[in-house]
Amino acid sequence: TQAAMLAAAKHLISTEATLARLADMFFAEEELVRGAVIAAIAELKNNASVQAGDLDTSGARAVLRLGALDGSSKELARETLDALELGTDAELVLELIGFTNASLKPNLAKEVQVLIAKAATEVLDELDDAPTTHQALDELTTAFKQDAASRVALARCMGGPGLGVCTTPETSDLRDILLAAGMALVEKHGERHADALFAEVESFEDSGSGKAAGESEKLGVAVFLGALSKHLKADNEKVAEILPRLLQRLLDNSSSASVQDAIVKVMPPIMKQNKEQATEKLRELLDIALAPKTLEMTRRRGAAMGLGATIKGLSIQAMAQHGIIDRITEASENKKDHGVRQGAMFCVEGLALSLARLFDPYAANCTPLLLQAFSDPKREVQTAASSASKEMMKQLSGPGVKQVLPKVLEGIKDKQWRTKLGSIELLAAIPAEVVPALCGVINDQHNKVKEAAREAIDKVGSIITSPELKALAPELISALTDGAQHEHITKDVLDKLLGTSFVHHVDAPSLSLVCPLVQRALKERSAEMKRKGAQIVGSMVILIKDPKDIQPYLPSLLPALKVTLMDPVPDVRATVAKAFGTLANGLPEEMLGDVMPWMFEMLRCSGSVERSGAAHGLSEMLMAMGTERIEMLLPDILANASNRDAAVEVKEGYLGLFVYLPVAMGNAFEPYLEEVLSALVTAQSDEVGSVRDTALKAAQVVTKQFGASHTSMLLTPLDEGIFDIDWRIRHAAVQLMGQLIEQILRAHRLPTQSAELMFCEQLPRDWRCHVLSSLYIVRSDENHVVKQCCAQVWKAVVQNTPRTLKELLPALMERLISSLASTNREKQRVAARCVGDLVGKLGERVMPELMPIFMNTLSTGDAHVREGVCIGLAELINATTKDLLAMYLDDLIPAIQQAIIDDVESVRSSASLVVALLYNAVGPRATSDIVTWLLAQLMESDVEEHGHLFLNGLEQLVAKQPGAVLPLVLKQLSKKPEDGWTVTQVRGLSVLSVVPDGHTFHRHLSDTLPIIFAAAAEGDEELQAVALESAGRLVARVEQHGLPLLAEELVKAVKDDESASKRAVGARLMDQFFENTSLDVVPVLQDVLRAILPVALADEDEETMAAGMKALNSIVKKCSKEVLGSYLGDIRSSVLALITDPNTGKIDEGKLLPGLCNHNGLEPLYPIYQQGLMHGSAEARELAAKGMGELVDHTTEAALKPYVVKITGPLLRIVGDRFPGTVKKAIVETLRSLLIRGGVTLKPFLPQLQTTYVKCLSDPTDAVRQKAAESLGILVRIAARTEPLINELAKEVGTNADPAVRLSMAVALGEVLLNVPQPASEAAQDKILEALEPKAMGDDTEANERRANAWPLGITIRRHLSAERAEQVLQSIGDNLSSSDDPCRHGAALSLAAACWVGPQMPLPEQALAASLQALALKALPELLKDSDPDCRTAGVVLAAAVARLRAGTGEPFAKLTDCEADMAAAVAMVPFAYLAVRAVRHYAAAAAASGAKVGVKLASAAAARCTQAGVDAQDAERAVAAILNVGRGAGEAQVKAALDKYTGADAKALQDYASKRLGRLAQHPADGDFAWDL
Repeated sequence: TQAAMLAAAKHLISTEATLARLADMFFAEEELVRGAVIAAIAELKNNASVQAGDLDTSGARAVLRLGALDGSSKELARETLDALELGTDAELVLELIGFTNASLKPNLAKEVQVLIAKAATEVLDELDDAPTTHQALDELTTAFKQDAASRVALARCMGGPGLGVCTTPETSDLRDILLAAGMALVEKHGERHADALFAEVESFEDSGSGKAAGESEKLGVAVFLGALSKHLKADNEKVAEILPRLLQRLLDNSSSASVQDAIVKVMPPIMKQNKEQATEKLRELLDIALAPKTLEMTRRRGAAMGLGATIKGLSIQAMAQHGIIDRITEASENKKDHGVRQGAMFCVEGLALSLARLFDPYAANCTPLLLQAFSDPKREVQTAASSASKEMMKQLSGPGVKQVLPKVLEGIKDKQWRTKLGSIELLAAIPAEVVPALCGVINDQHNKVKEAAREAIDKVGSIITSPELKALAPELISALTDGAQHEHITKDVLDKLLGTSFVHHVDAPSLSLVCPLVQRALKERSAEMKRKGAQIVGSMVILIKDPKDIQPYLPSLLPALKVTLMDPVPDVRATVAKAFGTLANGLPEEMLGDVMPWMFEMLRCSGSVERSGAAHGLSEMLMAMGTERIEMLLPDILANASNRDAAVEVKEGYLGLFVYLPVAMGNAFEPYLEEVLSALVTAQSDEVGSVRDTALKAAQVVTKQFGASHTSMLLTPLDEGIFDIDWRIRHAAVQLMGQLIEQILRAHRLPTQSAELMFCEQLPRDWRCHVLSSLYIVRSDENHVVKQCCAQVWKAVVQNTPRTLKELLPALMERLISSLASTNREKQRVAARCVGDLVGKLGERVMPELMPIFMNTLSTGDAHVREGVCIGLAELINATTKDLLAMYLDDLIPAIQQAIIDDVESVRSSASLVVALLYNAVGPRATSDIVTWLLAQLMESDVEEHGHLFLNGLEQLVAKQPGAVLPLVLKQLSKKPEDGWTVTQVRGLSVLSVVPDGHTFHRHLSDTLPIIFAAAAEGDEELQAVALESAGRLVARVEQHGLPLLAEELVKAVKDDESASKRAVGARLMDQFFENTSLDVVPVLQDVLRAILPVALADEDEETMAAGMKALNSIVKKCSKEVLGSYLGDIRSSVLALITDPNTGKIDEGKLLPGLCNHNGLEPLYPIYQQGLMHGSAEARELAAKGMGELVDHTTEAALKPYVVKITGPLLRIVGDRFPGTVKKAIVETLRSLLIRGGVTLKPFLPQLQTTYVKCLSDPTDAVRQKAAESLGILVRIAARTEPLINELAKEVGTNADPAVRLSMAVALGEVLLNVPQPASEAAQDKILEALEPKAMGDDTEANERRANAWPLGITIRRHLSAERAEQVLQSIGDNLSSSDDPCRHGAALSLAAACWVGPQMPLPEQALAASLQALALKALPELLKDSDPDCRTAGVVLAAAVARLRAGTGEPFAKLTDCEADMAAAVAMVPFAYLAVRAVRHYAAAAAASGAKVGVKLASAAAARCTQAGVDAQDAERAVAAILNVGRGAGEAQVKAALDKYTGADAKALQDYASKRLGRLAQHPADGDFAWDL
């Protein structure tokens, strides 16, 4: 019908009258009819009369404006208005209003009335013209008064634009619409004209018309007053009057229920404005509603209704705050006063009315109260409960119904018949859930319950509007009530439903009867019943008008359909699948819930029936949802279907979709054909047979469905499949190719078993040639199953093979060349075998045709073609005879020469294979000719541009024939040309890397790497880079058993003393190897480390050193710290060798290693030392600590800074552990070095360091204590707080019970007092002197302790005491010098010597103190040097050295000291400690030289005599003699000899003997210097 209307609109409408008749058809109740009219009018733009300008389309303008607001036709109507250029004017407004004329348009449907009102409003808003609006108002008012039109329709028009209000009391519907119109007026104009409108309402209230209106007047006045209240200003005196007036009307006994309901609607905004007043009124209203002993029902109801409005205005929280539900519950249980119980029901009704869905949380609590009230003995309570239940059920949301329903259903089971009756009334308000429950009580024992249930079901049936179902309603009800016992009743009704032709929509009440019946049918055992039930579900979805009508039944229908979809009967599954498709097509997706995810989940289940049903249902649903959804899901479906790691069930399930989806979608499946068929063919490679079977079944469905209509689309994936690498895919593709041919033959009505396909002229020749060529080529497949299947297909379509082959040969050759040129390797191999097969069978008949084609194609084709030709040639060579091949050899070799230098690797590889086959077939001529030609080209001077091609070809030949080719290559390329090594030549040597045999490669490694290193050393930057690249290729090829050979060559290069370039290349190559290799390098690690460390840390060439450091980093990264830790000794030895003076054999303290300083050399080394330190043995820990200290000592502060924290932390962690003293000493020494080098960087560690050092002062090892004491002296230079440390040391000096510890504490105190930046406080001075004086000059202390305490006492005098206090201490020293006790004299002399010392941290004292010191020293010195006590004499020698330095510093004459030299010489000869005597003379001689004096011969010889004694360090001795001779560093032996010659006579013999043997070494020592205290 619609198609006919469209055609008529396009071709038959030619006059305005005909157009008006079409437009008049729009005014129908059915939206489908209205939409069809709009679609027909839209065709006018294609009407010939309209296009010619003969037909005025303005007659359809008003209808199009209505259509632009109507459902699904909105967009089409608006587009048509634009296309026909139909604008807006005042005439359009009047035309729209004219539609309300009762004589012209009687019985306008409500929907059309609303459209007219909306359209009129929209047009007036667009025009925004006051005269037009007034004119429209006049028209509406006149028509309303004259009853010239539907007054309801007119009122809707008046309400639309808010034009006016009519208070004529007609019908309830009319009154409601007029109230809405008035409210619209207030909403639109209330803010600007509130006072005027308020006055108008009051005026009307007092007028005669108002009083005559009666109840309508009360209703209208109340509503409009409430609506206007929110627009009045807060200070308006009228505001306070409104609420009392509304409440007065509300509680008036004369007010009807409709007036009360209208007042309640406008109360919430007023209550919200004044919450204090509202709270007070709430209590009043609740008290009135629940007041006892009153029969004023109207007043009670009004209060209850007002209670709901008040709570809405205050907010829902007021329910809990005021305990409303508790009060209602209490009232409902009042046994004495039925009025109170009635009031409770009124309150429930009022709350439900005002709160609507906000009341949902309380509905479940109120339901038992309502059910209890239904059985109340008083009729008034029952009536109120009935009214409240209807209101509550009407307002409930879906979730609210679910909460209430269980309680209502429990009520049906109640023993009280009135409660059952009430429950039935509640259920009748929700027919979506009611019918099954009513069926359950239809046979109740109580007659009234039975009657009520029957009446309720009949009530549902009576409200059915669908004529077709209304006629079947009695039978539907009968089936519902009796069908459970009598199956034939249900079956008959289902048959009638299926046999009914529906013209009208199915409404909600109809569904409430049909859906339970369908649900019962789906649960029956009979397959027929299930199928009919599923059919009806599909039909219902098509017939419903609003999807929401069926929504309540879906929670029960969908599970039943799900279960039925898994039915064992395929026909049932198919019907249910179609039903699911209909549901997906007719309902919004959100209504279907989890159906789609559930089906996808069922695709993964273990049962094959379940997977089949899910696949079928999902196919129908996807088809219904459209191509966009399929496009969105298809990638995921294909991914799951082709996921090799997925479970078997998953793959089967997803592949099974394509058994049904192509059939369900039909031609709509076309866009996915190639992609899906490719996936199905690929699935044939699966290892599980059931997966392959499912995929093949789906592929066969696709081929059968689309083979004849979409041949070209299917041919592409099948063509790819028959050459796939997997034989199963090739097998399936051949099967499907046979089926495809069969489908095509059938489509052209040709025989399928005895056809001669090549000569079927009905089919395109190109297609025939392509298919048969593919089949013939695949006949050469290496797999027997594929070959046999292909032979069967070939036999089915080819009856005469020779004849067909003769006809097919040109196309076959073209196809073979194309296949040989394919990137598909399987296709190439099969085509090559086919070539061999052809040559083997046809021989000389084919060669003359094949060879020219191959030679021409080899030189002109693209890369893939050239590669394919080479592959074909290989098969040809294998298939032909030697004699036949020799005929073409002269033509073949030049072509192969060009192929072997092709710029595509795959072509070169295939060409080299041809050369190898030629070698086997015709002898070495082919190989030698080609290799000789390649080498000759490489040696040409102009080969640079294309040299890489020749090298690539050479590589291919070496890889295929190393035994024949490699000797020729090495012989030619290892000769140095007269002009020097060339880039191409060096690159050529790297072809050794492609030799497949490892032993052969390693055997020639020593033949190639030295040449490459030599070329790098002699060449420029370019040649060096090429050499490194070539060597890198060789290195990368090395295998584990060849690693020692490689390491030997690398070590040789790195150790080369003559060429820095060679060392650099060796280091770079070593770096490259260790960075990239996966070999186990431990066997060569020792040699490599010994070789690379000198280069990395101290190579004379900066670039080489950088390369060495990079290589060292790569080595360290390659090996684990545990492995490297075992080579700690080798690493330290290498470092020591770099920092040791070769002349003295001692560490050069001032030497810096440039690799550490400039190339971040600590980065690779410190982790190795740290590993040994933290996890090694005691010996390893000592080595690690010493080695780390050596690294610190020989790097700069800037280079050390980033590592200070990394190094210090581990040292501190282990220094406190129980390790041997040698380990601790090494750690403390390293920490001391860090303090010196790191400086302020170590400030965060100072507290820990101080604690560690103090703890080490108590260590049992003397060396540890000594180093800790020295380290504390360095620490205090940067420490912020030193006085606590001084106090602690002073305390320990005086009180510690262990003499060795006291000694260490004294030494430490001396170091601290010497280095601390500021003098100690007076309090600290007291503690120091209190601790030191008794120990330094006491007669009960040991000599060692006196020596240890004398030094800090002397420093205290010099650096910390005031002048006055210093004099006091010196006085004490003087007294002790005169003492008869040897210990006192000994300690006093040493203390005085310490106070006189001048050196680092001990500058010259002030003049007064200096004078006092010298006077005291010179006075005591003669006696001390001659003292009978050896310790005192020794102290005298020390004092002489100290005072000599002091006098040299102050410039005092040296003569007084010279006078004592004889005694000093005698003392020096007798001092128990030779080393001490030598050091003292050294200091004395240096001071004498500084003063211009000369050491006497006796003292000089006495010192020289002690220099060779045990315990004297050779360097100390040499320095002392150098100081005596007064020769500076750098003096020649002659100068030393001249100075020595000044000492003559017998007394000088010892000096002469010592010095004459060491002239050269004495010249290397300075004569003087700023020496530290070492006495």
